[in-house]
Amino acid sequence: MSILDVPDPDGFLYIVADSHLDEKNAPAEEFVEMLVQLENPHTIVFLGDLFKIWLAPPKFWSDLHRQVLLGFQSLKDKGCNVVFIAGNREMLLPSKFTDNWKKKLPFTHLIHNDWFLNWGNQHFGFIHGDTINYHDRQYLRWKSISHSLAVETIFQLMPGPAARWIAERIEAMLVETNKEYKVHFPEKEIQEFAETVLPGVDNYFVGHFHVDREIKVEGCSGVLRIVPDWLSQRKLIRVSAEGTKEVLHFKNSSFENAH
Repeated sequence: MSILDVPDPDGFLYIVADSHLDEKNAPAEEFVEMLVQLENPHTIVFLGDLFKIWLAPPKFWSDLHRQVLLGFQSLKDKGCNVVFIAGNREMLLPSKFTDNWKKKLPFTHLIHNDWFLNWGNQHFGFIHGDTINYHDRQYLRWKSISHSLAVETIFQLMPGPAARWIAERIEAMLVETNKEYKVHFPEKEIQEFAETVLPGVDNYFVGHFHVDREIKVEGCSGVLRIVPDWLSQRKLIRVSAEGTKEVLHFKNSSFENAH
């Protein structure tokens, strides 16, 4: 279990999810501007699906990728913890975050499953969330294949532009498949997941579902928080040093309270 202890936070915790950055619907410039304007960031946790599709080794990066990753690097250089939790649109991320990879990627922590943070006197859990709906077997099979050693080896051997082109074509095809599960919020599966993870945490933050929801379990004081997506809502969650949480909306180059 991966845990970061921050007993006396001296800044804010920011939680961002599902930006799906591209040249059209979620441009890099706006996202980077948001990163620059974060007030007193101590830790930022990104809950996966940063780009529409991303092959992680630098040889595959486009200008869009470089621009965004430089934005994260700037935060890291200022002493901010930059925690990246892999989603389903990230490929070729290393299974172990070695020193060599730490020189390539602008993150202080790279997580493939769940991650925990002790923030002052509160205990938080985080996960991307794409495997919560265990009934979506078509997706789970696809993820297993697309992230297999065989597929990743093939991509690693390709030139950067060719690999990006193929990955983008695959993403375009997937948009048109499995729509039944994509439009359906899995209430039952989410509730079951909450019952499993909420005991012992104050908040468990989940991305992937592109909604703004709180899920509670009888007998537990903790809350499962579905983090609103950046792609369609331009929202993020900010947590103060004392643990106060608020949803911020980034609009017209500035933040406003969303509630």
